[in-house]
Amino acid sequence: MVKNKLIYKKLDSSVENTKNNYASVAVLFFDEVEILFIKRSENMPTHKGHIAFPGGKKEKNDKSIIHTAVREATEELLISDNLITPFGYIDSVDTVEYKFEVYPILCLLENKPKKFNKNEVQKVLYASIDDLKLEKNWVYRGLYPNDWIFHIDNEILWGATAKMIINILNLDLDFNQDSELHP
Repeated sequence: MVKNKLIYKKLDSSVENTKNNYASVAVLFFDEVEILFIKRSENMPTHKGHIAFPGGKKEKNDKSIIHTAVREATEELLISDNLITPFGYIDSVDTVEYKFEVYPILCLLENKPKKFNKNEVQKVLYASIDDLKLEKNWVYRGLYPNDWIFHIDNEILWGATAKMIINILNLDLDFNQDSELHP
């Protein structure tokens, strides 16, 4: 299990009975210290070029939100599903562009992918959990409520993905302070 204190719900049978219209993402923890992100391809129908977690919409044969997240991660990262071990989830979030609920599934990743699906992914990035937890690494941009951003390798993590990270790491935002997160 991941050593850092994370806020999540343990997987149980309740996550198997999900709605028909949803998306799931795989929040992949590598070596208990890093989280994997992707930069989405400019060819994607939504969230072009955004920093995100591997994931996507439910397909007809998907059995659960877990199955969707793992399937999408294997398709985008060109890895076997036996390298991914789901262990929990957080509440779904809504996105502006995508009208379905998005379910973040927390997973351990056994090996870093050596390649990826270039039709869906521009590049793979990693951020350390310790860096994600540091107040000084987050900036409140303020274009909308909860508009916190984090820089990863000259890319900007923002929006629903940033909100998921904040929820997972239990960071408490204080809008009365200047551009800081308060744990």
